Amino acid sequence: MKDYTKGTSDLIKNINKANVLDVIKKMQPISRIEVSKVLKMSKSTISAIVDELIKEGLIVEKGYGEKGTVGRKPIQLYFNPNAKFIIGISVESTNSIGILTNLEGKILKKIKWKTGVKEEAFNGIVKVIKALIKENKNIIGIGIGLPGITDIQKGIVNAPGLRWINFNLKEKLREILDYNIYLDNSVNYAALGEKWLGCCQEVENFVLINIGNGIGAGICVNGKLLRGSSYAAGEVGYMATGDDVFERTYSYEDYGYFERKASLSFLFESVSQALPHVKDMEDLIEEYKKQNLACVQAVSQFIKNLSMGIANIVSILNPEAVIIGGDILNYEIDIIDELKEKVRKIVPFDFDIKIAQLREDASAIGAIADVLLNTNNLLL
Repeated sequence: MKDYTKGTSDLIKNINKANVLDVIKKMQPISRIEVSKVLKMSKSTISAIVDELIKEGLIVEKGYGEKGTVGRKPIQLYFNPNAKFIIGISVESTNSIGILTNLEGKILKKIKWKTGVKEEAFNGIVKVIKALIKENKNIIGIGIGLPGITDIQKGIVNAPGLRWINFNLKEKLREILDYNIYLDNSVNYAALGEKWLGCCQEVENFVLINIGNGIGAGICVNGKLLRGSSYAAGEVGYMATGDDVFERTYSYEDYGYFERKASLSFLFESVSQALPHVKDMEDLIEEYKKQNLACVQAVSQFIKNLSMGIANIVSILNPEAVIIGGDILNYEIDIIDELKEKVRKIVPFDFDIKIAQLREDASAIGAIADVLLNTNNLLL
């Protein structure tokens, strides 16, 4: 039988509080009476909530509005984005990012580091979190995006790029850190970041495809992240686009079939086999700029493979937009126009393909957003 959520007084209070804070953020300066009219709530209820928000430092009173027909001029309310702070971590297989922001997502401190694997990856996360904690004591939570299937309730992560299998990250972090900790797939967080502060603020249905050493997708349906029954929604790296998929069996420890056809790892391997002097992606880009035939052909095949995968995603989910993000944005390969052309040959639907606005910060910003959503400091 379905479990029903009980509408407790605390739950209702938190919803009302989040609504009041959201109205003040968006309509400041605004008076108590104006907030009550917008939310259609009693003046006494609004006043009690505003007093609580002022006590927490989230709202400040400053100046007076226009005087009405009778009585005093209303005191104006403003949101204080520097009342509290949040840590957001974006972990990827190669490089990771940690940020400290205020309640508006303004980045106050940013740290980048080489991720590593196994214990090295875990220790790097802890080191950066502790460094960011030293910047400010009033931190309300920590959000961490991971490059793999992440159980957001139990905190268990399966990330082949980190060599983590059934790794209980949340439990290990709680042994060291006394903070609210939230976890999710890093691409889900990238999608959430673009929804909050990036290119999808007015878009309700979109898919963000992160292209790096592997491939993952964050799916937003009706303004909400789609996670799936076992938190594996968006694991598009396991899609099959050719019958040679049956030549092997794929597991958590592996990159998926589609990742092996349309990731930067595939692109680099295909070029380096033809051009042994190509030692890294920077070398590859140089050869591409020179229009080296083997390199141009490899990039062309890479785009074809990617187009087939995107066409499958578009045909199933019918998004308004497909957002391209990830490490591919760090290299001078313009794929958008060719992707649009090829995908539109396969599917007849109207949609857009564009670049992630927040670029490398998208996932860390999304981690910040998740903390704010879970602590009733943000509505999307």
